[in-house]
Amino acid sequence: ANWTFCPLGQADFVLIMFVLSAISPEKFAPIAKLSHALLKPGGVLLFRDYGRYDLAQLRFCQQRQASEISPNFYVRNDGTRAYYFTTEELRDLFHSVGLEEVQNEYQEREITNRKREVTMSRRWIQAKFRRPG
Repeated sequence: ANWTFCPLGQADFVLIMFVLSAISPEKFAPIAKLSHALLKPGGVLLFRDYGRYDLAQLRFCQQRQASEISPNFYVRNDGTRAYYFTTEELRDLFHSVGLEEVQNEYQEREITNRKREVTMSRRWIQAKFRRPG
C-alpha cells in the first residue's frame, strides 16, 4: 500500500477509534505493525473500541440479533461488524510490534435513554501505547 499521506516514522500520534472492531481479526496484526511504523520514536498510539461484555455484545448473545463470525466477532443485520476486545488482547497485539503500554483499561458508563426510560451499561477500552525511543 502507498501511505504517502504520512511518511513512515514521522507521526506524533496514531488514532484508532472504533476501527479495529469493524475489521476481521486476522488484519489486527498488520494494522498494529503499520501503526508502529508510522509513529516516530516517542510517538503515541491512542486507542478506543468496544470492550468484552459490552451491552451490545450481551444483546447479540441473548437475542440472536447478529451472527457470530468467530469468538467475540459478530456481523449485525445491516452487515457491519463488531469485535469485542480484552485489555490483554490489546496488550499482546501492540507489544508484539514493539509498542510500550502507557494506559490500557476498561471505561464503563451508564447511559440513559430518557425517551424509552432505559439505562444501558456500556463498556469500552481506552488505551495508549508508545513507540520507544
